[in-house]
Order: sequence, then structure tokens, then C-alpha cells
Amino acid sequence: MYDAANQFFALNIVSLYFVRWITLVKGAPEFVYGITFGLSSICVAVLSPLLGTTADVRGKHRFFLIMFTLLSVIFTMFLSVVNNVLLALIFFAIANIGCQEAGIFYNALMPDISSKYKIGIISGVGKMFGYFGAILALFFTSPLIETQGYQRVFLITGILFLLFALPCLIFIKDRPHNLSNEQIITDKIFDRRKIKVVFERLRITLFTNHDQSGLREFLKAGFFGLCVVQAVMLFMAVYVTKVLGLQEAQVLKLIILGTFFAIFGSIGSGIISDYIGHKKTMLLVFALWIVCLVAGALVIAPFQYVISALAGISLGATWVVSRALVISMVPREQAGEAFGLFSLIGYLSGIVGPAVWGILIILMRPFGVMGTRMVLLCFIPFMIIGCLFLMRIPEINSKLPEV
Repeated sequence: MYDAANQFFALNIVSLYFVRWITLVKGAPEFVYGITFGLSSICVAVLSPLLGTTADVRGKHRFFLIMFTLLSVIFTMFLSVVNNVLLALIFFAIANIGCQEAGIFYNALMPDISSKYKIGIISGVGKMFGYFGAILALFFTSPLIETQGYQRVFLITGILFLLFALPCLIFIKDRPHNLSNEQIITDKIFDRRKIKVVFERLRITLFTNHDQSGLREFLKAGFFGLCVVQAVMLFMAVYVTKVLGLQEAQVLKLIILGTFFAIFGSIGSGIISDYIGHKKTMLLVFALWIVCLVAGALVIAPFQYVISALAGISLGATWVVSRALVISMVPREQAGEAFGLFSLIGYLSGIVGPAVWGILIILMRPFGVMGTRMVLLCFIPFMIIGCLFLMRIPEINSKLPEV
């Protein structure tokens, strides 16, 4: 249910309605929204590893989950009453930081409610509910835009976010972790000695700990793979419009179809990864992305719907198996740190992937539509490099035991 709650904010506020309200109704330039979102993302990227490790050191992921969730909910509701553009952008940035940071601690709690043999299916069910949440968000809020305006949607979104998050916030508890004396020396959240421990743990994880070599290889693989995913997610609507000449209603159908198949990709990849292993499943997901890139470069109407379905399956599987693979590689006492680092990688790829797409579009412009198609093919090496790093991850016994 928390996956669904998170999706209410991601779709209604970040992707659809706030950007339209701030630009179309309030008259703010689009680049102002882009800068605000970028600055909030930078804050998330910088804070994620530090706060994730801090939560591990204290053994209190739930505290940070509740704090950041309520922060996001409150400032989302504030958007319904604010009229000043600058204040609205500040509230949006705070709400976005809260939502993104809360997701890290939500993921970090997963080892506390799952055995290592069922991480994939539980991750898959969560993401499945998340994509259902995207559909529910459209169903509940779209009719309100014309009758009651954008700001009423902001209020409804905040309420839905809170209602769907409450079961997780109330019933999911931190299980006791084995903390050292140094880790439990004080109850202060940001004690000076704790901050020193946090930075030291991050340094060891990233550079010296041989036991974390698998996590480091996965972070490298994730960066290259997510560069492709982030670019495709951001520019695919523009791509099909330029290459196939689709209208807005047709593009919306593609998005809905992809979201629907992402549900199957989420639950299916979770089941498969529990049986054949998360590493092997991740390799299959990267291979499926390569198929999508090739097919997308060669697509002709009406086969874009088939490719949209494949991309939806790939997208759902990417987040599910990534989450399961991270959990399977680290002790539960380091889950927050690992997801904080993965979040950092996600935001870095979100900058690099779209930037590479933009550069390639400029370079391929003399070739017209064919050049636009070739841009997709140019991303295949990213996935191949990601596969090479994935293959360097040590084998992990995360498969279901034989019955």
C-alpha cells in the first residue's frame, strides 16, 4: 500500500498536475519548475547515503520513514492553499524531498518483513500495487481538474498519500538489530560521533570492504542501465511523436498500456527472481531492454503497442529486481546505506542519461527521422556495459530451496 501511496505523489504532483498549474495557471516559465525539481533532486542525492547510513547506525528506519512521509504529505496539502509562485515552488521542493527520502527507508524495512527467499515476490507485489496506484491516481483525480481545479487535486493527493501510507507507518516496526556499543552511545539523531561513524562506514563500503564488492559492481551496473531507463522514460513520448507522428491521445494510450504491463512485469519478475536468482533475472531484464531498444529503433505502426508492452514489463522488472538484488547483497543492518547509495546512482543516471540523449539528438539531426531512430541504438552499449558489471557480482544464494 505504501508503494501505491508513493505513486499518488509521483504521478499527480511531479509528473502531471503541479507542473501544469505552475506554468499554465500561474504563468511561471517551465525552466523554473525544472530548476526547482533539479535542486530538490540534488538534495535527495546528497542526503540519501548519509541519512540511509544514519538510520542503519541507529537501527531506526521507521522513524525516518514516518518523518519524511509526513513532511511530504503536509507540504503537498499546503500546495492546495498557496497562491504565491515562489512559496509554491518551495513547498513542492520540500514535498518532493520528503517523498523521495521516505522511499529509501521504506525499501530498507523490507528485510525486516521478509525472508531472503521471498524478497523478489514481496518486492514485485509492492511495485504491482504501485502501478495500480498510478491508475487509481488518474481515476480519482482527473475528473476533478475541470470541475474543481488543480489545487483541489493537490489536497486530495495529500489525503490519499496519507491514507494509503498509514498501514505501513502504523504496523511495520523496526526489528532489533545487532548494534555495537559505539552505535548506541547516544539517543541524539545527529550526534558528532555518530556523524563520524556514518562517513567512515560509507568510505569503507565504497572503497575498502571486500565483502561489499558485489554491491559496488551492482552500483556500476545500475548506473549504466538506469541511464537508458531514465532517458527512455523522459523522452519516449517525444520519440513516438516524431518518429510515428502520434497524437496526444495515442501517446496517452501507449503510456497507459505500458503502465498496465508494468504490473505484470513487477509480479512476474519477482516470482522468477526468487526461483532463478536475482542476478540472473537482472541480466535477463537488461537483455529485454536491449530488445526494446532495437525494436523501438525499427518500429512501424501499429507495432508501437507491442513495444510499449515490452517496455512496461522491462520497467516494472527493473525496479523490482534491483530492490531485491540490493537486499540480497547486504546485511539488514546496512540496508539503508545500500538504498541511499542506489538512490544516489539513480539521480546521477537521471542527469547523465537524458544529457546523452540530448547530445545524440543534436548530432543525429542531419539524418532526420532515421537519426532519431539511431539514437535508441546508441544506448545499447550502456546496457552491454551494465551486463558486464552484473556478471562480476559474486553468486548469491537467494533462490528458493528445493521442495
